[in-house]
Amino acid sequence: MNSPQVECSVSTCAHWMPQSLCAAGKIDVLNQSAGQMAQSIDESECKTFIGRASISNMVSSLDNVNWGGTVAEPFAAGTQLTPDVTCVIETCKYWEDGDGCSATAIRITGSHAQDCQDTNCATFVAGPH
Repeated sequence: MNSPQVECSVSTCAHWMPQSLCAAGKIDVLNQSAGQMAQSIDESECKTFIGRASISNMVSSLDNVNWGGTVAEPFAAGTQLTPDVTCVIETCKYWEDGDGCSATAIRITGSHAQDCQDTNCATFVAGPH
């Protein structure tokens, strides 16, 4: 199962990098309400969000960094920073068995996010997969 390219506009996240890249090694896209499947974009979230507002948050995010991609990105732009994507939103047409995502690219939004509930997977489309 291949992970989709990730475009992220959440500049308040510790994993965000210029050009809407995500430096996380892995991201988790979840339903915003526990026990309730998302029916719209607003009911999804990037659980991997961690605010970049403090030094302690920045340090705690270091265990989930795609170090190889971060170092290689300047030399092969656009191909190195691709986090593994886990998605548990079974109501999305892109959801795959094993909590994968069949979209070729996803977009995470929430430009002024303060916590993960302020983020969304803008690629979410309700429907059968």
